[in-house]
Amino acid sequence: MKKNGCYKSIIGSIIYVYEDHKLLKMRIDEEGEDICENYENDSIIDIKLEKYFKGSLKEFDIDVLFESGTDFQVSVWKELLKIPYGETRNYQEIAVSIGRPKALRAVGQACKKNPIGIVVPCHRVIGKDNKLTGYSGKNYIHLKKKLLDMEKAGLN
Repeated sequence: MKKNGCYKSIIGSIIYVYEDHKLLKMRIDEEGEDICENYENDSIIDIKLEKYFKGSLKEFDIDVLFESGTDFQVSVWKELLKIPYGETRNYQEIAVSIGRPKALRAVGQACKKNPIGIVVPCHRVIGKDNKLTGYSGKNYIHLKKKLLDMEKAGLN
């Protein structure tokens, strides 16, 4: 049975959907400070998020399940899982690595539709010119920057 969890982080409340310790969805809610009160959390996921935000977890070992998405989108999301903590890749590198070198924009759209942010690290994908571009849309680039800065600080 699917359940909803909520974790309060330094970037806002992280609302997630899980089933049998498998993560199905995750999103960030910057607004609701007290929204986490009525959720049935998964302790394993919460512990991993806690360690990630404290800088002691460099690689999530949480099972993820992509319930939706095209074959192309799922291939992009699986490729994102391979980007190491504190590192970035650009959209073209992702496109090449999945065997679709001309699909730059489609990779960007797949990143935008990533249902499991943070754990499936679309925040680690940047523009070819090393500029931060989009994170679930242009209005959330500040979250992308916070996550990347946090990870870079955790490498030291």
